[in-house]
Amino acid sequence: MPIVDLDQQRAFALIAEITSTRNLLAYGVRVVRTGAFIDTTRDPILTMLSIGVEKLYKLTLGLAALDRDRSWPTKAQMKVKGHNLADMHEAVIAELHVRTADKSDYVRGLLDEVQGDPVIPPLIAALDMYGRMGRFYHLDLLGDDAQQWESPDGYWQEIETAALIEPELAATYAAAIAEVSNNQAWDRFYTSLNERIALAIERLWIMIAVSGRNHALGETGGAFGFEVHPDAVGRQ
Repeated sequence: MPIVDLDQQRAFALIAEITSTRNLLAYGVRVVRTGAFIDTTRDPILTMLSIGVEKLYKLTLGLAALDRDRSWPTKAQMKVKGHNLADMHEAVIAELHVRTADKSDYVRGLLDEVQGDPVIPPLIAALDMYGRMGRFYHLDLLGDDAQQWESPDGYWQEIETAALIEPELAATYAAAIAEVSNNQAWDRFYTSLNERIALAIERLWIMIAVSGRNHALGETGGAFGFEVHPDAVGRQ
């Protein structure tokens, strides 16, 4: 794994963070796909993905800075963004838009797909909310300090609503509604819905990894692209 412009200690730290990011995203996506009921899996999903996506974004922005400045951003520089995933998302998209301008149609097409995916904005909003305050939403309510945020359940419903824009998924939902007591029809709908949400997460994940593989994040970013990619996930 070629790593340039980092000493040995920082190189090992980078490898550890890439491994952590890959595993958090992989397990988060796995639970999205296989969880039987969102009421029992929402918090594990949001916990794993809010941390996993934040790490993915901070690694991306850190590698862009390493390529540009030949040094990794300091902790103070990274803390400027805090846990604000919405801002990080915009920064990552803007950075990769510039850095993939001279890449292949395939690479630029992956970025276009992310920008055009209606599920990704509410997904990022939900992860942003959960990472900053949402994990303590009900504890704060118990402590007479109700948050201004909507509940995690409300944010998840926004993700599902965005997914239902797609005609095929909308048709599967309509079929379930038409046979409201047909458990198989509902199982088909929820399986399709969960797959669509998982696809949005993987679309974002793969776009960043492939950008790295295609040298949009410098030489060390190339190694990152191979190591963080979903196809590098081992047995779970």
